Amino acid sequence: MKSMISSPLAIATFHLLAVPTLPFTAPSFQPLNHCNPRRSFNPTNLHSTTSGDDRGFSQTSSQTPDHLETYENRHDLHPNLSQNDPRSSEFTPLSPLPPTSTRLTRLESESRSSSIYIPSGTDPYWDLLDEISRLEADLSAGREAGISSEAEQAVKALLRRKQAKDPEYVYSITSGAARAAERLGREEEARRFREESARARRFLPQFNLEGLWVGKYGSHGFEMINVTYTGDKLIAYKVTGDQNIPRGEITFTADLTPQHPTPTSFKPSSDSNHQHPKLDPIILSESSSKKWGTKRLPRFHGRGHAAEPNFQNPQFMEGQLVVIGEGDYFSF
Repeated sequence: MKSMISSPLAIATFHLLAVPTLPFTAPSFQPLNHCNPRRSFNPTNLHSTTSGDDRGFSQTSSQTPDHLETYENRHDLHPNLSQNDPRSSEFTPLSPLPPTSTRLTRLESESRSSSIYIPSGTDPYWDLLDEISRLEADLSAGREAGISSEAEQAVKALLRRKQAKDPEYVYSITSGAARAAERLGREEEARRFREESARARRFLPQFNLEGLWVGKYGSHGFEMINVTYTGDKLIAYKVTGDQNIPRGEITFTADLTPQHPTPTSFKPSSDSNHQHPKLDPIILSESSSKKWGTKRLPRFHGRGHAAEPNFQNPQFMEGQLVVIGEGDYFSF
C-alpha cells in the first residue's frame, strides 16, 4: 500500500504551493482499493500505514500477493492427487470464455477513447494544456498583428486538434451540446453527445473517485467516507462519524463543473456554481513531482462541513478539493 498524503495544512512540508485550509481539521484521502475503480473492499484487509500527524484516507489493494500463485503455476499443489480423483477437476485450468459482442464493443470503444484523449492529471496532459495556451496566445497576437486569413485558419485548425485531446474541454462542450439538443427535441443527437461526454469523463480523475475511502480526521482518528456524484457535483458522506459530524452527514462537497468557454446556447447544468473563478493548479517542486508522479495538482472549489461537539451549530465553510495524479489520492 502506498503511503498517504497529508492534509492541506501539511502540504507545505512536501514543498507544494500553499493551499488555504478550513478552520477545522481537513482530511486527505486514499482509495480503499487501488486496483478496483468501483472502490470495493474487504473489511478484513483494511489497515493504516500512517503514523504521527499524517492525515489520509487509504484503500487496500486487491492485487494477488506475490506469495500466492494461480492454479496454472501450481502443478505441485496436490502432488498426491490422482487425475482420476473427482477433486482433480477443481485444480484443472479452465478455458477462457469467448468475449461477448457487448464486451467487444466496449473494449473497442475504450481503445478508441484511449487513442484520442490524454488522461487528466498526468504530465502529458499538463504539457497539452501548455501547448493549447501557447496556440491561443499566438492566435490572439496574430489577429492583432493582422495576419492573413489563411494563417489564422491554420492556427485555429491546430488549436482544435489539440483541444480534441483534452477530455475536460470535450466533456464541457459535449455536455452542453447534449443539453441543447434535448431542449430542441433532437434525441438521437443528444444521445450521441451524451455518449461522447461519458467517454471523456472517464479520463477525468475528479469524476472517478466514487466509492469508499478511509482517512484520518486529526485527533478523531481514521474515518470512512463514501464519495458519490450528482451531475458535476461531488458529495462525500460520513460512513463513520465523530463527536462533531456524525455518520450519514455530508462531510464535504466540490463543484467540478468544467469552466471552458462554451456557446451561449450551452447553458450549464442546474447544479453548477460559478461564483468563483477557476483555480489554478498547484505547481510542485521537482522533488515533489518525483514523489507524486505529476508536476501539477488540480484544485476545485468546495464546501466542508464543520460543527461544534455533539453536532452543534453545523455550517459549511469554503474549502478546496485537491486531486493527486490519476486519482490515487485526494485531499480536502
